[in-house]
Amino acid sequence: MEDLLSEHDRRSALALLAALEASFRIDYLQRCYRKEKDPLSRSLREIFALKKDRASLEEDILGAWKDYSNAPSARAIVQELRGALKYRHWLAHGRYWVPKLGQRYDYQGIYDLAQAVFTDFSLIDTP
Repeated sequence: MEDLLSEHDRRSALALLAALEASFRIDYLQRCYRKEKDPLSRSLREIFALKKDRASLEEDILGAWKDYSNAPSARAIVQELRGALKYRHWLAHGRYWVPKLGQRYDYQGIYDLAQAVFTDFSLIDTP
């Protein structure tokens, strides 16, 4: 039973991290297509000019959010999200290696991170 609950926790965390990734990627494309004028959107458009839809979430998109977000906690949230994405990679790609994550992740921690992202960051809603 404990193994089943642990697997459910991991799958739920993976689904939540996938939703976070999708939210950032949709925001990235919307800011580029709408040609928003704020510094964050301008930075994302520069990335789009070079990489189109192949921009790296961790380096390009989250890097722009870290540098240009108006949220006072942006740097800390981006750093925490980058760590959580390493956990996502481990979950999604077979779990065949011992992850070096720096902290223990679970569904509740990922949920709290998602809440912080959606509260502190002004992601553009999908049309």
